[in-house]
Amino acid sequence: MWLVDQVGGRFQAWVDKVISSRRPKGHSILLNQKRIYIFPTASGWSFLFLCILLFFIATNYQNNLIHAVAYLLVALGVLTIHFTYLNLSGLRITALRGKNCFAGDSTYLSVLLESENNRNYETIQLNWKGQPEETVHLEKEQARGVELNLTTHKRGRLKPGPLKIETTYPFGLLRAWSWVELDLDIVVFPKPQKGPRPDLNSGDQDSYSGDKRAGDDFFGLEEYQPGQSTKHIAWKQFAQGRGLLVKRYVGQQSRQVWLNWESWPDLPMEPRLSVICYWAIQLEHEGIDFGLMLPNNRIQPSSGPDHLEKVLTVLAVFGGANGNTGHA
Repeated sequence: MWLVDQVGGRFQAWVDKVISSRRPKGHSILLNQKRIYIFPTASGWSFLFLCILLFFIATNYQNNLIHAVAYLLVALGVLTIHFTYLNLSGLRITALRGKNCFAGDSTYLSVLLESENNRNYETIQLNWKGQPEETVHLEKEQARGVELNLTTHKRGRLKPGPLKIETTYPFGLLRAWSWVELDLDIVVFPKPQKGPRPDLNSGDQDSYSGDKRAGDDFFGLEEYQPGQSTKHIAWKQFAQGRGLLVKRYVGQQSRQVWLNWESWPDLPMEPRLSVICYWAIQLEHEGIDFGLMLPNNRIQPSSGPDHLEKVLTVLAVFGGANGNTGHA
């Protein structure tokens, strides 16, 4: 059995490599005879060996009953080829959407499975290479959305690669499978990392500051950062056991902040993007308008979910980065 698994695994790897250039690509793909491949599983090879063994035993001992059993098993194997193929044939896979996330997080991409034949589909497994499988049962003429998990590793625009669709229905003797490449991608934002406050003098707009000036209004409390002025420490809250906090004041004339690339000159590129990402999320949470200044890219100050996503997307693709997963 071990030898069968080893030989079958190596042969399967060779087959996958040969057919990789024939993978269908598009937004919606229909599986048919040109896109479905069938090969025995380890149990299938054992079943075939048993049929051959019974045939030789029956021939040697001239036993018609064993002959009948052997032929019956062979007929069952042939029918299994037909039913295993039909369990994928006529299945349509359509790309729906993906959920953007931060680097290192798990997300999902949604696909739609549709039965275009008057039959049920049983035990269909779908997964991206190296990711957990999702098993689906589909009733005849039914459509069902499936969310497939995906683990991200680095920022960028991420295409998950080929999607594997397979089945061993009905007896596990044969494996029918197909690889499809759907027009589906997501944006993986930099992983937020807390860092020093932005350089308040780096933009061409007024910014908020932790130092109170004439005409400034009290805005709220924030966690104390090394290097901040101690004259605005909230001693009352400190005495209440709430930790070391400082009072923040915001100018009445402007509540805009520029997240300038040059504000963190000592940080390498990836940590710098992570810090900018953190402050973009923080400022949006606090309702403060903020803009972004990167080399050769500039976004005017604004606020709201759309603005935040625009800023995070620019950070994600900065430098032409592409996300990375284990592609098939």
